[in-house]
Amino acid sequence: MNWRFAIEAAEDPQSLPRVLGYFAQRWIVPSGVTMALRDGGMAIDIAVEALDEQGAAIIAAKLRENVLVAHVTLLGGGEAIVAAAA
Repeated sequence: MNWRFAIEAAEDPQSLPRVLGYFAQRWIVPSGVTMALRDGGMAIDIAVEALDEQGAAIIAAKLRENVLVAHVTLLGGGEAIVAAAA
């Protein structure tokens, strides 16, 4: 299944590499990554193909534990699967 991670993080030089590190730890190369500075923070969108629901949920949970991450929304098939603040 294809997944999209919509992440709101602190405007910090370490936010983007730390977020991408969770994918690298699982040997996942995202199919797309975008980042924009907004309202004093970072909006990071990551698209991943061929990842099972359990793997996506694990990555989303790890992202939420990061002190630099304020909010994570996990979308699969165009619908919000998980939306929770850290």
